[in-house]
Amino acid sequence: PEVGGQLIQAEDEIAAINMALGASYGGVPALTATSGPGLALMTETLGLAVAAEIPVVVVDVMRGGPSTGIPTKSEQSDLNIALYGLHGDAPHLVLAPISVGDCLFATQWAVQLAEALQCPAIVLSDQFLGQTQAVCDPPPADPARSARATAPVDGERYHRYAVTANSVSPMAIPGMPGQQYTADGLEHNPHGTPSSRAADHQAQLDKRRDKLLCHDYGSAWAEVAGEGGIAVLTWGSTAGPVWEAAARARAQGLAVRAIALRLLAPAQPARLAALLAGVQRVLVVEQSHSRQFLGYLRAHYPLPADVQVLNQPGPLPIRPAAVLARLSQWKRRV
Repeated sequence: PEVGGQLIQAEDEIAAINMALGASYGGVPALTATSGPGLALMTETLGLAVAAEIPVVVVDVMRGGPSTGIPTKSEQSDLNIALYGLHGDAPHLVLAPISVGDCLFATQWAVQLAEALQCPAIVLSDQFLGQTQAVCDPPPADPARSARATAPVDGERYHRYAVTANSVSPMAIPGMPGQQYTADGLEHNPHGTPSSRAADHQAQLDKRRDKLLCHDYGSAWAEVAGEGGIAVLTWGSTAGPVWEAAARARAQGLAVRAIALRLLAPAQPARLAALLAGVQRVLVVEQSHSRQFLGYLRAHYPLPADVQVLNQPGPLPIRPAAVLARLSQWKRRV
C-alpha cells in the first residue's frame, strides 16, 4: 500500500501463484515470492502463464535443498529448476540480483520485462540476500519504462495471439468491448481458439521463443569489473566475494576480469563471447554441489579451453580468500 499496490496473504504457494496470474490477467502487474519447494508447486501455473502469454513474476529466495533442506542457509541449487523446470518448450525469463541493493533493480527490471514480453519471470535471490539488512539507494528510474502492449478498441476482429513483427501481440483487458478471447493452457491459433493443428503449434512455439530472443536487453544483463586474460564467471550473491577477490588479485599484479550474470534466461551467447574476448582462462564460482552454473554455461556459451570451477554447497558461504587462492594458483603457473 505504501507504494500504491496491494498485498494479499494467500493460504499456500499454489493459491499465491494463481492469484498473481489472475491479477495480471486483469491488467495489474503482479509478483509473488517463495523458496525452492514453493517454486516446484508453482511450475504448472508458470507453464500456463507461458502458454497464455500472461506476465507474472516469482521471486525464489533459494536455500539449501532438496525438500525442506536447510531453510535458514543459502545455496544456489534452484538454478536448474528455474531454467528447465517447466514442462514442454516454455520460454521464460530468469534473472538474479548480485547484491542486496541489486535486489531492487533486478526485481524491478524483471517486472518491466515480464510486462513488455508478456511472459513469466523468475528472480533467483537467496537466503543471504533475503535476510541481510542494508541501506540502499533506490534503483535508477527507467526513462523508457516498459509497458504492456494493450489491444486497441477499433472494431476489428481481435487476434490475441497474432504473430507480429516483434512476436508480442497486444493483450486485451477483461471487459474491453469486442476483445474477448480464450486464455488457457491449450495450444491455440492467432485468434485464441484451441487448436491441435501442426502449423498453429509451430507458429505459436516460434512466437513465444522469438519475443524473448529478439528483445534488446541492453547492458544490464551482466556486470563486469576489470580486464585481463583470466575471467571469473559467477552469478547471484557469490558476486560479492568474487568482486573482492578479483580486486585483491589485481592489487597483487594479476590481470583478472570479474563477470556476474544478471540475466540467465534467455542466454546471451554473443554478448558473453564479446566479454570473453582475449580471455584464456575462466574460473567459474558457484554455491551448488552439482555445478549447476557450470553446466548451464557449457550448454549455452562458448568457453575457453582452460576452465576450472570453485563450487561448494551451503550452508557455509564462499569466501573471497577461497576465490583468491584459486586465482593465485594460476599466477604461480604464469
